[in-house]
Amino acid sequence: MDLYDENIARLIRHSLTGELSEQEWGELEAWLHDSEEHRVLFEKIKKEIRISSESSLFCSLNDEVAWLKFKTTARERKRRVYVRRMLTYAAVIVLPLAVVVGFWFLSQEKDTFPMASERVVKITPGRPRAVLITADQTVHELNGVQEQREIEVEKGVMIKQGGANLEYDSLVAPEQEVALAMNTLKVPRGGEFRLKLSDGTNVYLNSASELKYPVRFDEKERKVYLSGEAYFEVTKDLNRPFYVVMEEVQVRVYGTEFNVNTHQPGKVHTVLVDGKVGIKKRGMTEEVTMKPGQLASFDREAGTFEVKEVDVRQYVVWKDGYFTFENESLEQILNTLSLWYDVDVFFQSESAKQLVFTGYMKRYNDISEILDAITDVVGVNFTINGKTIIVSK
Repeated sequence: MDLYDENIARLIRHSLTGELSEQEWGELEAWLHDSEEHRVLFEKIKKEIRISSESSLFCSLNDEVAWLKFKTTARERKRRVYVRRMLTYAAVIVLPLAVVVGFWFLSQEKDTFPMASERVVKITPGRPRAVLITADQTVHELNGVQEQREIEVEKGVMIKQGGANLEYDSLVAPEQEVALAMNTLKVPRGGEFRLKLSDGTNVYLNSASELKYPVRFDEKERKVYLSGEAYFEVTKDLNRPFYVVMEEVQVRVYGTEFNVNTHQPGKVHTVLVDGKVGIKKRGMTEEVTMKPGQLASFDREAGTFEVKEVDVRQYVVWKDGYFTFENESLEQILNTLSLWYDVDVFFQSESAKQLVFTGYMKRYNDISEILDAITDVVGVNFTINGKTIIVSK
């Protein structure tokens, strides 16, 4: 069997989802013309994806919250997923002193020989897990089943961690201390975690998010650095404003509840639940003041803010264990699901990305229930291969 490198795997995947650039198409064409075996493999992969199918799972979405503007009703259907036979193509490149393991491909059963064992990967909802990196670069793995323990985050300074919570006691840096010891909490895809800062502020971190913060705040201000999505319940302190700093935006608060999300394509969303905040582009002095019930959307390309009234619950119920989508594009919905369930998503057509869906469901449900609800309403098909979801019309 010939050996194929990871780049070819990427080119084939992109060709199946219509995302190849002209340069990439030239690379793939050259590979296809290199040998007949390459072309046969490529045709088998295309055929397998084309004929793959699955029936839908019965899913009924209850009208669980009165404020929702919709109610999705799905008729009962029994589900059997006919998993197509898979043949593993291990793609490796033999290098001096190293072997780089490549990718997996779908294929058909050959002749009448028995199949190799199928590789079944279970897709599960996110769970409490994170990595804490202290100032001395010590790494601590955190999860939701650990019993209460203490972690040294600075010489002589201990914090508490138990289950999905990390708690810094009421610590204030002495006046003479110039450099604050910084900690970083990283939450991977398929994870979530809760953090209580030294001033009593609670932070709920969503999947694929990172927060950098001092072990102890000084007496002038409280400043943290965020990438990803987090919900803040900031302890009121009129003498020490609280700042959330992102790559392009800074939020200033004195004591309030709000959600910040940098995962939106080309946007940074700040939603104010209670209190008052000022938000501005970093490097600028002009600040936009927000009121409760407002969304401030920062356009990364234009460098401008748009502020509008919204139902804030749509943006914050994730921390309470729910998804809510209202006229949201499938591209954005699947992006959200990919972070929480730690899966990859491929659209076989660009038009499917723009379809919209409205729904409300529990975040800890099996992903198939959510996908079937979308199929019932929108009509797209989802094929699950390992930890990859393929979307087709």
